Amino acid sequence: MGSVLSCSQEEPEFKIEDGLVEPTYTPAEDYLQLKTGNYWVFESYSINLETGEETPLHKRDSIYVLKDTLIGRSEYFILEGAHLGQSYRSVLRCSGPEVMDAEGRLLFSTATIGDTSSIPASLLPEGAESGEAAVHLVNGLKVPYGTFDALEYRRSFSLSSSEEIRTGGNTRHQSDYFAKGIGRVKYTSFFPNQPLDIEMRLVRANVQ
Repeated sequence: MGSVLSCSQEEPEFKIEDGLVEPTYTPAEDYLQLKTGNYWVFESYSINLETGEETPLHKRDSIYVLKDTLIGRSEYFILEGAHLGQSYRSVLRCSGPEVMDAEGRLLFSTATIGDTSSIPASLLPEGAESGEAAVHLVNGLKVPYGTFDALEYRRSFSLSSSEEIRTGGNTRHQSDYFAKGIGRVKYTSFFPNQPLDIEMRLVRANVQ
């Protein structure tokens, strides 16, 4: 005799709690504009933080998206060029709100604006013992290319004692600023106890 399965006529009741909404964010790709052929040209400046005086460094750096590539099953983009006179190469991927490097490590997310997180040891620059990262919205950021509302990806690093002796301080700040539909429009690096700030500002771009 076969078995008989019976189903209750009563359907399970699901309740939706009031006030719950789907999280919203701007896709990271809107800010980074990773597409082969896109490029950005920057002028560098030294800014005296005590007097506000700006000195052009007469260095013109350019960064371009060389090509896309597959790592695992994910599409990444290779960026090359020059950054403050030094050779630059980066491999990045955007997935929803997240920006990741070639090893799949999260760099930042547009869904965590205002939050602060620790930087993994594998992402710390040479001479740093620890670090924190945060994402902020900045309105009316002016660069030679225009004025933009931007997303600031800010990193603060605590330096080792040997690096502190060399630089004269134990903290270093770096920020990248990204404008929606444009890409990176500014970079800045400074030590709080030193009067000089080094900046790269966008002067020209080709974004498809």
